Amino acid sequence: MTDKMNPEAPPAQRQPATAIIPHRHNKRIFDDASSYYQQQRWFKTRLTRYEYALTRTVLLQELTSDPGEHVLEIGCGPGTWTREVAPLVERLTAVDISDEMIRQARGYAGAGNVTFVHSDAAQFPLEQTYDAVFSVRVVEYFEDWKSVISRYLDAVAPGGRAVIITKTPISVYRGTGRYLTVGRLARRFLRRVLAREQPDEHPFWQVYLPPTELAQLFSEHGLQQVKVRPVIYGLPIFMRGTKQYPIVPGPLEPFFLILFALAWRLANALPAPLRLASLLFSESYAVSGVRPPT
Repeated sequence: MTDKMNPEAPPAQRQPATAIIPHRHNKRIFDDASSYYQQQRWFKTRLTRYEYALTRTVLLQELTSDPGEHVLEIGCGPGTWTREVAPLVERLTAVDISDEMIRQARGYAGAGNVTFVHSDAAQFPLEQTYDAVFSVRVVEYFEDWKSVISRYLDAVAPGGRAVIITKTPISVYRGTGRYLTVGRLARRFLRRVLAREQPDEHPFWQVYLPPTELAQLFSEHGLQQVKVRPVIYGLPIFMRGTKQYPIVPGPLEPFFLILFALAWRLANALPAPLRLASLLFSESYAVSGVRPPT
């Protein structure tokens, strides 16, 4: 463990994790993407809506219909999941590093019981406990992810729960589409022929969290009933998908999505070891756990 905090200390005494630099470089990209990310990632096509539906189902199932009075969201982005959870709770605090994402979230998911906080989640002061803490596709952007997540797990109140959804490290989805773009291949060829240097790109920090290590972290911080389950499930084989192997044309998408949805239900019903193995076919996965009541 890299977390130097005392997990037994009350929330007000816990200190934020050490300043982390790499993930802060992502802020500009998040700002730039704020106006189009939600539509493009979750609602633009039949495939993205399928992925949204699976993610929503897992999140709400693991939070349960009664997540508690006060819930904390780590990295709310444009408010996609804030809007889903807010009606279930009395208060929801939503934190994000991007002020542009916060602006979008206020317009999309703003409600009387939601407080938006513009803050680096790695440094957000945890001065109280929460009945539930959740995060969807955010923790993979923290360099020192164990320390950051540890802080939030310690902030789960007795009887409360934590749910983290993140991208699967070893999966058929990893690496898809990277070398299939003709334009990219042509540009690479021209650079080599003309002996041009690779252009500098804005640094973007991302790491894939091993599900067993993330689940272990939940247990180490006192959460029980720790569960790992697949979220977005299937094969990256759609022509209209992003970074996928272009095999299945648009008219055949419904048939394959029905098959993948059935496979997702089967995978989630498997015993824990087989469910873990099924993550090979899952673009993302969820870890959840409950802190025992005192």
